[in-house]
Amino acid sequence: MAALYASEIASGAAEGAHAASASAAHHGFPCGHHEGSWLHLGTHLTGLPDWILITWLLMFLLVYVSYVGTRRLHLAPRGLQNVLEYIYESLNNFVCGIMGPRGKEFTPLLGTFFLFILCMNLTGLVPGMLSPTAFLTTTVALATCAFLFVQYHGIRAHGLKKYLAHFVGEPAWLGPLMVPVHIIGEFAKPLSLSFRLFGNIFGEDKVIIVLVGLSPLVLKFIPIPVQFPMMLFGIFTSFIQALVFTMLTTIYLTVATEHSDHGDEHGHDGHGGHSEGSHQTEGAHPQH
Repeated sequence: MAALYASEIASGAAEGAHAASASAAHHGFPCGHHEGSWLHLGTHLTGLPDWILITWLLMFLLVYVSYVGTRRLHLAPRGLQNVLEYIYESLNNFVCGIMGPRGKEFTPLLGTFFLFILCMNLTGLVPGMLSPTAFLTTTVALATCAFLFVQYHGIRAHGLKKYLAHFVGEPAWLGPLMVPVHIIGEFAKPLSLSFRLFGNIFGEDKVIIVLVGLSPLVLKFIPIPVQFPMMLFGIFTSFIQALVFTMLTTIYLTVATEHSDHGDEHGHDGHGGHSEGSHQTEGAHPQH
């Protein structure tokens, strides 16, 4: 009897899951990796998956909006230029708040990470569209770019020899133990970036799909949007996940270049102080 009862429960659960999936597909939501998108027809024409087409579409839109907003710059910004300048200033303050004044050099790329990831996260909340960040290939590609960016600037700041020497640590006789630990730690960073972003967005989208499938119907054709509160929460989590990815990349970059920054700041201050003093002294002699 227990086995029969368990079998009936499993059968009912499977039927419910199938009905939810069918309802979600009917309402234009993604039920799998290859269906549920308005751009599904494009996969037959180009051979590319939906989320790659959406990714390229978002890249084109971001570039186009940036071009339109900055092609005719005015001293008194208005319209789209005003919006873009506000976004840039906000991102620049965020990056410089973590890295210090030198962070302004890295704001363009870090800000691009934030805006691009935010747009990809929010795309999944549009009926009939997919979140490219709900696919591991997208998040791994983003994390790989961030990883290579951090490594490049770490080597650029310290020089290749010094950068590789930090893997050995001090004392040097612990090198055989510390080198594997440091290498694992470096490769854990892109893994955590990619899996964190993928897991959160994928889980959020799947919850919305299930809620769409469970939405009761009024008059047999008007669905009650029980997924609406989750979609509002999805807007918040989309922003938070884009911010977390950008913040962690900024922190990794700060750690990779921090020793060089301190040296540059001290050296810069020292030279700046001497040069200021020399200018003042030079300016004082003519007065005498």
